Amino acid sequence: GLIGHAGIVVFDDTADMLGMARFAMEFCAVESCGKCTPCRIGAVRGVETIDRIAAGDNAAVEILTDLCETMKDGSLCALGGFTPFPVMSALQNFPEEFSTAKEAAE
Repeated sequence: GLIGHAGIVVFDDTADMLGMARFAMEFCAVESCGKCTPCRIGAVRGVETIDRIAAGDNAAVEILTDLCETMKDGSLCALGGFTPFPVMSALQNFPEEFSTAKEAAE
């Protein structure tokens, strides 16, 4: 997944990719300057949406995808614009972690 400016993060096969996606959104929510809505509110909603997915709401995956597109295209700075990349990378490359979240927790 992409994080930062052209960086790569490598995880072993035990990594919780849903948790990593949540961490990216949570980091953005904490670090946002608050100047633009896509970053300020989008990151908070991203954390909430990932929590819904973790609770088994598979329909929230589409909401998360739309939210990532909005943040990527509408944020004023690199923080909000780049936060969606690791989330989308996890969604695209590890979809099973997002569709079976509640089952894995049980």
